[in-house]
Amino acid sequence: MVLSVRAFASERPLYRQLVEELRADVAGRAVGDRIESEPKLAQRFGVSRFTVARAIEILVDEGLVRRRQGSGSFVAPPSLVRAPSYLSSFTEAVEAQGRTASHRLLSFGPADWREGLPYPEDAALIGMDRLRIVDSAPAAIHRSVIDKRVADRIGLTRSVATAPGFSLYRLFDRGGLIIERGVETLRARAATAEEARLLNIADAPVVMAVRRETFGPHGVLLDVVDAAYDARRYSYQAAIRRDRARTALSSHSQKIVEAHHASNSNVKGTFGPRLGPWSDRDGKRG
Repeated sequence: MVLSVRAFASERPLYRQLVEELRADVAGRAVGDRIESEPKLAQRFGVSRFTVARAIEILVDEGLVRRRQGSGSFVAPPSLVRAPSYLSSFTEAVEAQGRTASHRLLSFGPADWREGLPYPEDAALIGMDRLRIVDSAPAAIHRSVIDKRVADRIGLTRSVATAPGFSLYRLFDRGGLIIERGVETLRARAATAEEARLLNIADAPVVMAVRRETFGPHGVLLDVVDAAYDARRYSYQAAIRRDRARTALSSHSQKIVEAHHASNSNVKGTFGPRLGPWSDRDGKRG
């Protein structure tokens, strides 16, 4: 790591100044490049190891640097940023950031109904598991479940799903099934052994679990996907606002307004943060 050696002359804390120096350097380096050790950085900048450690920790929290026990700190892959105001596929979201999306088909075929799937118990279902890759690095695992009638209509087969440029949303478009909206639920959980292996996250086995249900016209359910993202490479960006007119309503009126919006959403459950279920200790429910 080549950084300018200069005395810090600012009223801001030393670790904040060091963070800026390191952040600028990381931005110009390749993913996987090793960062100088903390003792060397402390000597180079004339600061304590505690100051260096604090600066590095901030870069880790920002997703710019990864620590590997016994090996040091390295430049981390950039995060996949998702903006919920626009419903885009994984491929579209990655390509919009000027990066390359690809996938590896893990499994494809008939799927059994399970509790929590919003399909009738007797529905014929197709399951499709894919390892999603960004710039040659594993980023997520997508486990999709689709009504077989929908899969047949859009021509979804194993060979189609295996194709390098395959995108499920684009296949929906070509099949005349226009996606109108989606509902996503996010939570962090421990990775399973298989997820840790596929995503290469044994050093930090935590994933962001995302359930998305996608709907077409008239509320037709098009697909359900349970995704597991490397939590260090996933951030969720939302634009929110405060409606002063609504906050001025009485508590009783507010409840009426919220119930009205919920009934118009065609979505079971409620929006916003929720706590529980408290029985979810193994990450398999909820």
